[in-house]
Amino acid sequence: MTILTMIVTQANIKAMTLRYEVPEISVADAKAKLPEVLEEARRHQPQLISRRGRDLVALLALDDAQQVLGSFRFQTEVHLAKGEVTVALPQFELIGIGESVDAAAEDALDKLREYAAHYLKRASFYRETNRRDLYPLVLRFVLTPREQQHELLLEDPDEVGAASA
Repeated sequence: MTILTMIVTQANIKAMTLRYEVPEISVADAKAKLPEVLEEARRHQPQLISRRGRDLVALLALDDAQQVLGSFRFQTEVHLAKGEVTVALPQFELIGIGESVDAAAEDALDKLREYAAHYLKRASFYRETNRRDLYPLVLRFVLTPREQQHELLLEDPDEVGAASA
C-alpha cells in the first residue's frame, strides 16, 4: 500500500464517519425537550421520534416540507363552454364546475379538500393502491394555507424547480 493510498483510504474512512445521521429520540425525550426538538427542526435539522425503538415519525420544518413537495405539480385543465366553465384535476379524477374560472376552481378546490381529508384518513389503504403516488400532492395541498391553495392550480407545470406554498 502506498502512502497516497493510505491517505486516501484514511480520508474516505473519516468522511464516512462524518456523514450526517438524523437524530433519533424517544417520545419521552421529545416531550421533555420539546422546545429544543422543535428548534432543531426549525433550523432545518430533521428529527426522528420513536416509541420503544420503533414507530418512527419524522419531524421537519414546514417550509422544508413545502420546498421538498414543491416539485409535485397539479395538472389543471380549464375548459370553457357557453355559460359553463370546468376546472379538471385529472390526477384526482375531479372536476369543478362554475359560471367563471374562479367559481369552477373553487368548486374543484372544495372537492379536492374533501378528497384529501378522505385520502389521509385512509392513507394505509391508499398506499396499497394505484393512488399511492398521489400522496405527495395530497400532502402538498394540505400543507398549503387555504388562502394559497388556489395558486397550486395555476402553477406552470414546466417550472418544476420553483417551490411554492
